[in-house]
Amino acid sequence: MKVTSHVERDFFVKKRINPSSIIFLLILVFIVAYIVTIFILPNNITLITGEDYNLSFISPLFLKASSDSKILLLKNNSQKAMTAFENPYSLKAIDEGQAEIDLRMFGIIPVKTVQVRSIVNQQVLASGSPIGIKLKTDGIVIINVSSVILEDGSKVSPAEKAGLLTGDIILKANGKDLGKIGDLIEIVENSEGKPIKLVYKRKNTQYSTVITPIKSGDDDKYRLGIWVRDSSAGIGTLTFVDPVNKVYGALGHGINDIDTGSLLQVGSGELLESSIQGIKKGIKGSPGELEGDFLSRPRVIGDIKLNCDFGVFGNFNDTTNKKWGRPMQIGPHSMVHEGPATILACIDGNEVKEYKIEIQKISRLDLNSTKNMVICITDERLLKSTGGIVQGMSGSPIIQDGRLVGAVTHVFINDPTRGYGVFIESMINKSNSLAKK
Repeated sequence: MKVTSHVERDFFVKKRINPSSIIFLLILVFIVAYIVTIFILPNNITLITGEDYNLSFISPLFLKASSDSKILLLKNNSQKAMTAFENPYSLKAIDEGQAEIDLRMFGIIPVKTVQVRSIVNQQVLASGSPIGIKLKTDGIVIINVSSVILEDGSKVSPAEKAGLLTGDIILKANGKDLGKIGDLIEIVENSEGKPIKLVYKRKNTQYSTVITPIKSGDDDKYRLGIWVRDSSAGIGTLTFVDPVNKVYGALGHGINDIDTGSLLQVGSGELLESSIQGIKKGIKGSPGELEGDFLSRPRVIGDIKLNCDFGVFGNFNDTTNKKWGRPMQIGPHSMVHEGPATILACIDGNEVKEYKIEIQKISRLDLNSTKNMVICITDERLLKSTGGIVQGMSGSPIIQDGRLVGAVTHVFINDPTRGYGVFIESMINKSNSLAKK
């Protein structure tokens, strides 16, 4: 005989799950799934016109895709689904242009709209050749604001009084365009201490100010209290050449002033043939570099028209020379996937070789970024010679599945075997825009 039966029954009655708790839990799961789905699904897709793509949405929201665009063929392949929450589609662009794909839960409730861009199949020369870069800035860059020491030892800062800051670009002095530092020096030295009207640029906005030169107690010359730069030079890697439009793209990232960190504005520039003479191997905490030579026997192979976040671009003079690369179709960001790939790079003389890498991570949320991929060098030959990615390799083409899909941009300081890559699509957009101009 069990004397505790009534007590046990009361216990289990109290432990029954409240139906409202189940409903709340289901709603919470639904909200979390909705938010996660929105962030996981791509905002943008780029297609090559005429090629077939497989598009699969995996979500507990039972998503269904549709499009009213006349340039897209969208077909549901639900019979190929591997799980209950997968909804695969075949996608094909029949013409160049822009379109949208609407994603709806159960085909009714709107979840997200994906922007689709269709581009023509384009072939370029994937390069990897070393290049020299000589860049003259548009105006004169202030790299530091300092003081002028007077005869009595006191200090005055004319630039600070005029409101000038490090990173400002001086465009004109007393109405004269400044093409080089010597132009500004001449005006200051002939000013006899009279105020000078300056026009300068700060973050793409022009301003004007008046600055009064002060005679230095050190050499009796008039000074403004600024350190300036009007040019930059270095080596990098040629990413691709478009032989049809006779333009190129290189570096994969912009050229920034070493002191101010600001992007240098192009006044004029030259692209020069270069060769690699030596290597400083990269180690943890200290990035290595390629040592190149392009000044002893300079040969101009192009100009520089644009310096932007995605690299340097301009006209290319030597498009008929096969040494500049191998013909290859581009691969849009939608085709890039995690896994094996290769890069083209030169680490000795002028010989370009192909090296194995692994694409470890892909970010498609921000196509304005230059850090779209995380790559890792896996080729023992390159690791033995350079330690991984070194300065000068920026712009090295990234090849996957026989297509040019990106370019090396940055190295991880604490792990030289790894670094970032940019989608080639972003670089091609810049070179195409330049070709149209």
